[in-house]
Formats: sequence, C-alpha cells, structure tokens
Amino acid sequence: MKRKEFIKRSALLYTVLQLPLLSESKPEEEKVSSENTKVSPWLEAEDLSEFRTLLVGLQSDTKGIQLAGNWRPGKVFAHCAQSIEYSMKGYPDMKSALFRGSVGKIAFSIFAFKNKMNHGLEEPIPGGEDISNETELKTGIKRLIQAIDDFSKAKESSLRPHFAYGDLTKEEYEVAHSLHIKNHMERVLL
Repeated sequence: MKRKEFIKRSALLYTVLQLPLLSESKPEEEKVSSENTKVSPWLEAEDLSEFRTLLVGLQSDTKGIQLAGNWRPGKVFAHCAQSIEYSMKGYPDMKSALFRGSVGKIAFSIFAFKNKMNHGLEEPIPGGEDISNETELKTGIKRLIQAIDDFSKAKESSLRPHFAYGDLTKEEYEVAHSLHIKNHMERVLL
C-alpha cells in the first residue's frame, strides 16, 4: 500500500471510530431477551460462499422462505444478484465523485466495522432494470447463485466502482455484497 493511501485510510478509520454510532450498546434487558431468540442462519452467514450454500439448500426446500415487507422473496434474491452483477459490469447511475469519496466511503467503513448494513430494503438500485415482484423464488435464487459464482471468478481489476461507495477491492466488495444480502435477510420470518 502506498504511503498516501495508508494515510488516507488511517484518517478515514480514525474519523469513523470517532462517530457515536459505533459506541451504541444495548440495554441489559435487550441483551438477555436476544439470547433466547432463535437466530436465522441467513443472519449467521459471513461471506458469499456461505450464502451460496444456504441458497442451494433453499432450492430443494419445498416450503421456500417468507419475508416481511412488500417485496416477495424472488424479487429480493434477484435484487441482491443485480447488485453483484452491476459490480462487475458497472452500475447504471452513480452518486457524485465527491459523495463516493466522502460520505459513501465513510458509510461503507461503518457498515464493514459494525458488520451490519442498513439501507432501504425496498429501494431499487438507482437506474437499475426493474425487477418484477412476481419473480419466482427459484428464478431469484438461481440468479443470485449465478451472480455469486461469476463474482468469485471475476478478477479484481475487472470490478467497477460501487454507485455509492466508489472504488472497492474484491475483498471489500465481498463484504459489501454479504452485508447487503444479510440486511435483506433480516426480514426472514422464522
């Protein structure tokens, strides 16, 4: 890593660590009650290969999956696939370079540090092709598995900038995509 890049990343990390968002703590009663709650395997997955394994298992589960909200599961999986696809071919609409280099980088750093993303769960990717809410579950799953497979084979040099976070390494993109899927899977009904 070049000295200038190291200094920039160190300054960014220092700034992020100073934000009050990172010092949030749950009240003691919330900690106790959350220990007794059943946790979805979708929220335990750490990387794209673990999500892929869950998706393959879901293909053979005739009960499928239920999600809270207006988007049906097939659309959610296709949306997650679309984000991965755009990381390889380019996002249709980009935030300004200033946004990507400042607010976007800080947001990604916070998400990565907290290992948790928060975003509008029913907002399409800016400028992205419309995905029908009637997308079949198996179609959405198949598309997401294919996108994960294609991403795993992609060379870092072929990746395109994220529409909000800017330039990301392949490892950073893996984190972004995993957190994106996990955020959507917070709506799984157990």
